[in-house]
Amino acid sequence: MKQAPVFSKGRDLDTTATVLQPWLATRLEVPSVEIEDLDYPRGAGISNETILIRVRSAAAVDEFVLRIAPAPEYQMFFDPKFRIQYDILVALREHGGVRVPEALWYEEDPELLGRPFYLMRRMHGRVPVSMPVYNSEGWLTEASPEQRRVLWDSAMEQLTAVTRIPVSAVPFVDRPEHGAAGDEQQLAYWQRYAEWALGDDIPGTVATLLRWLADNRPAGTTPGLSWGDARMGNIMFGNDFRVVGVMDWEQAALADPVADLAWWLLFDEMHSTALDVPRLPGLGTRTETIDRWQELTGLRADNLLWQEVFAGLKAGLLSLHTGRSLRLPSVKSRRGPYIPHVCRLLGLPDPEDLR
Repeated sequence: MKQAPVFSKGRDLDTTATVLQPWLATRLEVPSVEIEDLDYPRGAGISNETILIRVRSAAAVDEFVLRIAPAPEYQMFFDPKFRIQYDILVALREHGGVRVPEALWYEEDPELLGRPFYLMRRMHGRVPVSMPVYNSEGWLTEASPEQRRVLWDSAMEQLTAVTRIPVSAVPFVDRPEHGAAGDEQQLAYWQRYAEWALGDDIPGTVATLLRWLADNRPAGTTPGLSWGDARMGNIMFGNDFRVVGVMDWEQAALADPVADLAWWLLFDEMHSTALDVPRLPGLGTRTETIDRWQELTGLRADNLLWQEVFAGLKAGLLSLHTGRSLRLPSVKSRRGPYIPHVCRLLGLPDPEDLR
């Protein structure tokens, strides 16, 4: 069985432990602590440096997850606003409904680790990773269809719980500098992203899709909180196959609620039928997912084609930037499957300019 890759950023973990020990002791309000173990998780940490920490003090043994803001050479997102990742975890824990890790401390001062960082309490469970894809290898393949159905339904409950978070609870995710909240703002942001990530080398296919999105932007949608990276691989499950926590909020935004459904459907297909890998029995089909989303939210999945095209373009831009620019040995340069998938949705030819 293949193992998921580790995305190290070249940091000396022993030095990191030495620097963190007095800082942690102060926050835990104990005389001293010993950091027994620092390690990188597998299959996580491309966009932000992520380190698992085990800490022993006279009072207790604690486990944390350290997230460090990306250095410019590893930056996946245009204007990432790292602090939002911490603030949204705090807001969601306070509001309830969406299960997220407990964010504990945020450190703005870059003197300690070279970049701002925050710590959250470590959750324990299992994640359906995408490398290797969970439909072909790993613990989900060993589960029964009934167990996988429990997992899928629990995931759908959490996906739709995001739509019930009031905008007033998360005002900091708004980016008014890119326009009115919702599809207008999101489209303007990703236009800037393409210019930032690809410079003068924006493929003609990308430009064509951006024009199509602008020309066909839905009118009259009501923006709400969007998770932004809504997919199975960002959810941790317990031994009972129910959600322990929803992770990775760096793409959180104010958008049409259908945006998260479209992103979910995109990655569901990319991790199954697009790879000629059958979806595991018990995991909801496309039709079941749309129906369940509508049932749980009380909303209609209107404008789904537009949102799916947008989702595929966003994922494609991230893939192009990751392959071309980020210095990660575990990530090979490739065009990715996302933009070709979008072209098929719109009946466009295979994009040779992405090869």
